[in-house]
Amino acid sequence: MEVISLLLMIILFFTGNRRGNTVALVFLGMWVFHYAYRSFLFPLKRRGGENRIPVVILLSAGFFNLINAYINGRYLFYISDLYIERWLFDIRFIAGSFLWVLGFTINVHSDRILFNLRQSKAQGYSIPYGGLYRWVSCPNYLGEIVEWVGWAIATWSLPGAAFALWTMANLLPRSRSHHRWYQSLFDDYPVQRRALIPFLF
Repeated sequence: MEVISLLLMIILFFTGNRRGNTVALVFLGMWVFHYAYRSFLFPLKRRGGENRIPVVILLSAGFFNLINAYINGRYLFYISDLYIERWLFDIRFIAGSFLWVLGFTINVHSDRILFNLRQSKAQGYSIPYGGLYRWVSCPNYLGEIVEWVGWAIATWSLPGAAFALWTMANLLPRSRSHHRWYQSLFDDYPVQRRALIPFLF
């Protein structure tokens, strides 16, 4: 369901009118980097004993990825005239790219902790420790939100902002639900942990 975003963004780049634009190429690289991880590396690491995903979730996620990649790619590679070379030195691009890298790193590191935890346990669930799990139950979700907020700032676009808002709307309730699930399953679950944002939520 994630590969749709990867392929469509590449198609939009090569069919658009920004192929020679360095900034557009950087944005394509960021998008491809994230979705190559999500489409290929992440599923390979998750192999073995996972619950199956309902078809309706696959279809709805695929539809979202199709629309999201289209509006972001269409804006970046067809419509926007904002991205001249000096955009790479603009504070919005620098700050947004920093957040994007930070969010991606948090996401991948948190995923790795979960993968290692699953491999070390033959059966059942365990409390994850390490990294941002010290403070929140869902640092992988936090990383995803930080990443796409960074994207919204770096692209300074309505499609980027819409993607960031959708990510928050999707992951905030999921993190709260996941946090409550941990609390109900483990009597010794760390009381200082929050669902998503350290010390707050």
